[in-house]
Amino acid sequence: MPALVLSYHEPSPMRALLPILFFAFVASAASVKACSCFGPDTFCGTLHPPYEEPEWWIPDAVVLAVPLGTYYYGIDVVIIQIFQGQVDNDTVRVWGDNGALCRLYAGWAPGDTLIMGIDRTDLAGNTIINPEYPDGLERPEDYMISACGVYALDYTDGRVSGWITAPTMQDFSLEEFEVEITACALSNGVPSPVVLDPLIVRTVSGTPVLEIRNCPAPLQLRVMDVQGRCVLGRRWDGSLLALDGISTGIYFAEITSGEQRWMRKLRAD
Repeated sequence: MPALVLSYHEPSPMRALLPILFFAFVASAASVKACSCFGPDTFCGTLHPPYEEPEWWIPDAVVLAVPLGTYYYGIDVVIIQIFQGQVDNDTVRVWGDNGALCRLYAGWAPGDTLIMGIDRTDLAGNTIINPEYPDGLERPEDYMISACGVYALDYTDGRVSGWITAPTMQDFSLEEFEVEITACALSNGVPSPVVLDPLIVRTVSGTPVLEIRNCPAPLQLRVMDVQGRCVLGRRWDGSLLALDGISTGIYFAEITSGEQRWMRKLRAD
């Protein structure tokens, strides 16, 4: 993956991006490009619009992700959890707006945590060119984040906030959010199967505490720092485990059991 560079535009604060009911812009490049679109006014409605709309509005995957850094008009993110759909790799590039596309600006800061509805990129940035950027940046394995709907929610300390099921600011626990999007994401009127995550993460007096319920042992636990170095590796039975032996900082915990895998961002204070 190419080295990360700073994007050429000022990032927009995440909360300024929510909600998005209408998105329109005109950008000048070799010629004038324009886009305007209307979309659902909730994250739930974006997953399954309550009326007949093109399927391209529905994201290919809903993920909990942490931006690692910007790359021109995109961001590289590490996928912490997949709620719906499938993502091929743990780290993917998500393209935003290059100034001439109907997409959100990818202006999140490294270390932010957010829930995103992402689509496989349509490679539009390789044909609708902004001369500020090199040609041919987008690859078929990359993703994009659209602007015709609500595609991003804030996630802080185990809480999801944004326009989730109503066009007003809401705040749900992660477990409540999973239940809500199970009911929202319909296919031909039949609820999509979503398996609730058994992994529970708490912070007690600055120490991350892990627990995994109703999951057959054996489990394998790895804790990695932000540079990807393993600071703890062990077998685990899923019972309460306090990670009190790690230094202050941000970490990622990976738990595997057979073909199942869970990953979480942790903070040790």
